[in-house]
Amino acid sequence: MNGDIPVNIAGVLAFPNDADGGMIRFIDSDYNILFHVPDGGNIILTAFDDGRRVLPCRYIDASHAQIGGETFHICQFAEIQERAGAVYVPEHPQPGDVLDTYTIYQIKDIRAVPYAFRAYEEAKGKLKMAHYARAYRGVLAPSVTLDELYEKHNRDSRPFGHRIHSMSMSDVVVVNRSGEEKAFYVDSIGFQEAKRFLDPPIRKKKRPAQER
Repeated sequence: MNGDIPVNIAGVLAFPNDADGGMIRFIDSDYNILFHVPDGGNIILTAFDDGRRVLPCRYIDASHAQIGGETFHICQFAEIQERAGAVYVPEHPQPGDVLDTYTIYQIKDIRAVPYAFRAYEEAKGKLKMAHYARAYRGVLAPSVTLDELYEKHNRDSRPFGHRIHSMSMSDVVVVNRSGEEKAFYVDSIGFQEAKRFLDPPIRKKKRPAQER
C-alpha cells in the first residue's frame, strides 16, 4: 500500500503506507518525535502514581495506532497522557530513542517553609527535597526548554491545572535527560540549578551505647 487509498482499519479511515515499515510514532503533545515502536511491539506506560502497564501496539497508519487495545490518533494519545501526568517508553529502547522526562515538585506546606514563593538567594541554603511533594511528571523532547515548560504550566489549560498551582517561584523542576538528573529552582527571573535538592538526606549517627 502506498498511502493513497483509504482503508477502514479498527474503525479508522486509514491510509497505511508500506514506506512506514509498520513503525508507530510516539510523540509529545507538540508533535515532537520521541521514539518509534514496530507493529506488534510494546510500550511501558507509567502512571503518575507509578503504576506500570505494558501495552501492545499495532500499526494502523502514520497517524493512528492501536495501543493497549484502544485506537488512538498519535497526538490524542500524547495529550491524554500529558493530562494524566503519565510517561511512556518503548519496552525495548533502541539507540536514538528519547526516554527523557521532567518532574515538577511543589512545597507541601507553604506555612512551614520559610522560602516558599521566595527567590533562590533566600532558599539556596535551606532547600530540601523533604519540603516538597511531586506535583507532576511528563515526557520531555530534546528541543523543549525550561522556559517552554514554564509557559506550558502557566496556561489556563495546563496539565493538572485542577489540582496544583501554576509553576511559580520556589517550585523545582527535575529534568532527566539521557539518565542524568538535574534540578532547577524557579527563580524570580528564570531558573537556577539547585544541586542541593538532589542530595540524599543526611542521617544522624546514633551514639554508641555507653558501657556500664
